[in-house]
Amino acid sequence: MKLVIRLLSYLKIVLPLFIAGLTLLLLTTGSLQVAPLFVQHIIDQILTPATKGAPLDYGELFKWLSIYMGTSIIGSLVGYVSVRMLVHCANRIAEHLRNEAYQTMQNLPISYFDDKPAGKISARIVNDTETLRSQFYGSLLSNILVTVVSILSVYAIIFILNYKIGLALLVLFPVFYVWQRLWHYRTDKQLTLYYEMQSEVNTHVNEMMTGSAIIQLFKQEDDTIKRFDNVVEQMYQADVKMNKVHATISWSLVEVFKRTVFLAILTYVGYQFLGGYLTISAGLLLTYINYIDRLFNNMGGLVRMFPQLQRSLTTGRRLMELLDSPQEEKQDAQLVVSNGEVAFNHVTFGYDEKSPVLKDIHFTAKPGQTVALVGHTGSGKSSMINLLFRFYDPQQGDICIDGQPVAQYNRESVRQSMGIVLQDPYLFTGTIASNVAMDDETMSEETIIDALHKVGAGDLLKRLDKGIYEPVVEKGNAFSSGERQLISFARTLASNPKILILDEATSHIDTETEAIIQQAMAVVKEGRTTFIIAHRLSTIRDADQILVLHEGEIVERGTHQSLLELNGRYANMHKMQHTMG
Repeated sequence: MKLVIRLLSYLKIVLPLFIAGLTLLLLTTGSLQVAPLFVQHIIDQILTPATKGAPLDYGELFKWLSIYMGTSIIGSLVGYVSVRMLVHCANRIAEHLRNEAYQTMQNLPISYFDDKPAGKISARIVNDTETLRSQFYGSLLSNILVTVVSILSVYAIIFILNYKIGLALLVLFPVFYVWQRLWHYRTDKQLTLYYEMQSEVNTHVNEMMTGSAIIQLFKQEDDTIKRFDNVVEQMYQADVKMNKVHATISWSLVEVFKRTVFLAILTYVGYQFLGGYLTISAGLLLTYINYIDRLFNNMGGLVRMFPQLQRSLTTGRRLMELLDSPQEEKQDAQLVVSNGEVAFNHVTFGYDEKSPVLKDIHFTAKPGQTVALVGHTGSGKSSMINLLFRFYDPQQGDICIDGQPVAQYNRESVRQSMGIVLQDPYLFTGTIASNVAMDDETMSEETIIDALHKVGAGDLLKRLDKGIYEPVVEKGNAFSSGERQLISFARTLASNPKILILDEATSHIDTETEAIIQQAMAVVKEGRTTFIIAHRLSTIRDADQILVLHEGEIVERGTHQSLLELNGRYANMHKMQHTMG
């Protein structure tokens, strides 16, 4: 019930329009419910007397026919307008939910995404909001209200016509309630499985798209297809089972029950007619049959809406779980970086608090210094950078920039003073200019071009017909690794950060391009406190500090030459690389 109330609370976004649309829809429903009474009047008061010899009053006949037709036409037109208004409301609410979900995703901590496939998260934002739009807000909400009003209206009219028949028909309430509970019992597990498999389908598609090259290189197409088919088959079987229950309980039994009631009524009336003591008129009999038919159709329709309502609530629950996910704590204080001094003060951290990956990390990077982080895979290099960016916060100790503990400041302001160049730089769909400026509208063309020339991308611009406005698509796959790297360096240089992080920018490029990248690195590093995650030790000879990490601890520190003289872990790594080279 809390979920329903919460979903209904979003109606406040379009409340005036929703109330207007719903009011018109209810008026339409009410007008259509009284239409059978007009037909009864025509049959019993105008046509029946004419069959017994009285003159047919054409004026009265056309009058009531006009009332009947006018009510139906006006009701249909008003109903059309109301539906358009309610559909507009549903679209607006879905737009709001989709934007809210996307905004929530942007504010989630990085740790949220550690164990969640991208497909499942995208399903919340795209599929689940669409289901709520098309079902809960688009049709169910208004249809359920209209159906309930229709049922109550029919009961009220039948009670006025004959309270005994009205009391007898009250037995339908417990019958249809049991009906609905039976449906829920038979389909609840299948419905949950269906949506889980729908998320899995999204996940498989995302993995296939991002890893298509690896899949083909290792000839995994058949295996991938089999796993995808298995997920789709489970989704299909769950849907088939739900449809079987839905078809049996919602349609077949309703029709059988309705026709049984009609048979009982007609049998009773037939015996009265044969006995010569018929007490019901033809018009009233037709009216009873019409209203009972409407009653069964409405109650059957209500039962058929429950599957859609349950689907909507299932998707709504999943969406609300995303919206309720703990977001990054917001601090108002803005970090202002003037020098770029970075200090790790006895920092201990673990993604799982019981298993620390960094243990008592303690060092200071003076303004303008270059600090290299060296160690085997899993030694903690990337974790240190994640802490510096405040993607995570340490369990013990603190990190200070210019003497200011970053945990006390707004995360965006912390990251604003930093720039990063990754091993495999990510380019966004757009242009070279938009990738360098990162959509900063205040950045001029001159600044963008100057940054590209300084990092050595002048030749790249010369060969492109559109220069800095050359389109970038598919993560920049039209450019070589070195060209993407240069654009990434220009992006960092243009943002003018105080602190720079380089995740070994030369590890994925050829020797010829490496010289250009090394020059770009020198340009970008100038005057900035720089951290380098080093894989090639030859690239960090001039580092002011080299920190050698092993199992989350700093086991050696010093300059390149001093560490070689120490003849420890760093010296061994250097010998291995020199031998391999």
